[in-house]
Amino acid sequence: MAENEQSSMMQQCLVAGRRIGSIEELASDTTAWHEDVNNTEREIDWQMKTDDARHKLNLLYPKIKM
Repeated sequence: MAENEQSSMMQQCLVAGRRIGSIEELASDTTAWHEDVNNTEREIDWQMKTDDARHKLNLLYPKIKM
């Protein structure tokens, strides 16, 4: 979910080729973006169940031994 939001912010707020002149400008732009996103209350329509995702993505995640 966080990766989706980060990707959206990069595409919508931090447009490629745009120069951001200061940290204050960056903070202002990203704050405006995330306030708009939070106000729209978007949802994610997950296409697979948790057990299916764990099975399909099993090789991508390390095994943790306890």
